[in-house]
Amino acid sequence: MTKLAQHSRKDDDSNAEVKSANVVPIRADADVDPLANFKVEAEGPTARAARAGRLSKKVLGLIAAIVVAAALSAAAGIVYARQRTSPPSSAAKASPLEHASLNSRPEGAAVIVDGVARGVTPIDLTLPVGQHEVLLRNEAGERQLSVTVEKGTRISENVDMPAPAASGQLDVTSEPLGARVLVDGTVAGRTPMKVRSLTPGRHVVVVSDGTSSVNRTVDLTAGATISMFLSLATPAGGPTGTLAIDSPVELRLLEDGHLLGLSNGSPLVLPPGKHRIDLVNDALEMKASRMVTVEAGKAVHVSVPPPNGTLFVNATPWADVSVDGRTVGTTPLGDVSVAVGSHEIVWRHPQFGERRKTVVVGAQTPVRLTMDMSR
Repeated sequence: MTKLAQHSRKDDDSNAEVKSANVVPIRADADVDPLANFKVEAEGPTARAARAGRLSKKVLGLIAAIVVAAALSAAAGIVYARQRTSPPSSAAKASPLEHASLNSRPEGAAVIVDGVARGVTPIDLTLPVGQHEVLLRNEAGERQLSVTVEKGTRISENVDMPAPAASGQLDVTSEPLGARVLVDGTVAGRTPMKVRSLTPGRHVVVVSDGTSSVNRTVDLTAGATISMFLSLATPAGGPTGTLAIDSPVELRLLEDGHLLGLSNGSPLVLPPGKHRIDLVNDALEMKASRMVTVEAGKAVHVSVPPPNGTLFVNATPWADVSVDGRTVGTTPLGDVSVAVGSHEIVWRHPQFGERRKTVVVGAQTPVRLTMDMSR
């Protein structure tokens, strides 16, 4: 019986629980029986359990490695996500700053850049590169503009702001003081007082103490201040008289520097006696004075004809000239005397036709006109 058969029988006798055997090569000597090169290892329950334990450890180790790898991958993903979603650092957000100059006419406009007040014009700012919304504001209105700041450039913006509405002022004084003042039917206060921010133009001023009142019509120009002194007291010598000034041009009537009214307004109410009345029209360079005597209960009328001004008129090559429809001669014309005020000048040439122009002639400064008929 061979060694293999002997081992098999021995195993059958000694261990009936052997279910399988492993054949393991021992050596490969050519002179030895081939069967002698193998040994048979029996694997019982204990061996199988050990092998299962080793397999379990390997499986558990593999699972643990997979879990660890998954955890590391997830951690790496979180870090990447944080890197992707985290806000940039302050250094990354900072943009280059460039200079910008903002100016307005008139100056003093409030400057608001991207909703933030930065000061008043004129102003020099540093702004980040990019587009900015700029708002300039003053009492008369606003101006909006978009400013694009580019790297390496200096921005300069000049803005015309809305002009404040020109206004005038009245200084009103009365005798006695404390009289109520109405301007254009609206109560303004009591004398002495200043009525500010009045629009240019004609205004009706009424001063009343409850028993008597005085009306005045004034023509207020932009930026001007008119001083008015109105007497409400009845003079001891009896009732008041009136003074009316007749003039083809409007004149301001003043006494001792106080405005009494306008020549084309209501007659002046004055106490009896002598009065020096100044007659003024600044636009026409006209200033005159009249001494008048006012009698109680009577009306005085004074006519003030306008003075004359001077015209110098020329034309190229030449022209016949008329003033307000009246022929005055052929150019060149000098020392043409006309009444102060507005006049229409007409030039006529047989080849070049007719030209017209309206001018205002003052009492002091000559007006010089030249017309190119060939144009």
